[in-house]
Amino acid sequence: MMNALAQCSSRCVQLASSAAMLALAALAAPAAAQQVYPTQQAAADAFGQALATSDREALAKVLGPNYRQIVPGGVAQEEIYRFLAAWAQKHEIVADGDQAAWLDVGESGWTMPVPIVRVAQGWRFDPAAGKAEIRRRAIGRNELKAIDTLRALQAAQARYQNGTGKGQYADRLVSQPGATDGLYWPQLPGYPLQAFGPDALAMGPDVPAADAYYGYRYKVLPSPRSYWIVAWPARYGQSGIASFVIGAQGSVHEADLGIGTASRAAQLQGSDASFDNWIDASPQSVGAQ
Repeated sequence: MMNALAQCSSRCVQLASSAAMLALAALAAPAAAQQVYPTQQAAADAFGQALATSDREALAKVLGPNYRQIVPGGVAQEEIYRFLAAWAQKHEIVADGDQAAWLDVGESGWTMPVPIVRVAQGWRFDPAAGKAEIRRRAIGRNELKAIDTLRALQAAQARYQNGTGKGQYADRLVSQPGATDGLYWPQLPGYPLQAFGPDALAMGPDVPAADAYYGYRYKVLPSPRSYWIVAWPARYGQSGIASFVIGAQGSVHEADLGIGTASRAAQLQGSDASFDNWIDASPQSVGAQ
């Protein structure tokens, strides 16, 4: 799945958050028909002008009356300023065939997630496609974060083995009360330094989906003289698609466990030979940023 999803730098993530370019998304937008423009550039310019002037009515005409569905919670003013600064730096149209185009903003390679599409009368932004693209990018970012997190947990297991574990790996993410059998435990007087930080508290298999660490749950699977750590999406198809696994010495591998991901992931064991069939999860950057 990773090969079908785009990477995004921290700068891109900041712009994607402002993506939305919806300065007053937290306020009610007036009902207005979406505008169609003679060219892609005219549509882009209308959007930039509406955002720069914080004109709710103009934004509704550019992106459609339901544009609040794209970013329901609104966007902080400083994010809008950051987006406008990138806009002033550079903005250009990137053709996607002869029926669609993307608005490239700034120097980071980021594109506005709502495409401009050809219709009978000209060109307009496609908010429905934009919602799908925003979800696709969010899944991509969550999956990349899961890969990075598994590598960090692998490093934590090595620290644990060389320290508190006295040659053994941790059997869990969070230690049992009063014990140091996991990668994290409360830092109390007389206790050694944890191998991993308090983020582990948001990673377990029982964490509510809404609170899962960047949309993923994690579990240590002990195996003879080693371990696996598996990560799976808390909401399959929404917070992520691929599940990932890492061992003591190996790289991250992935598999799509399907709509039954939650139950299938819960049944995985450290001796599960199916991990050998999971594919390498080295991410590649493709598609619109």
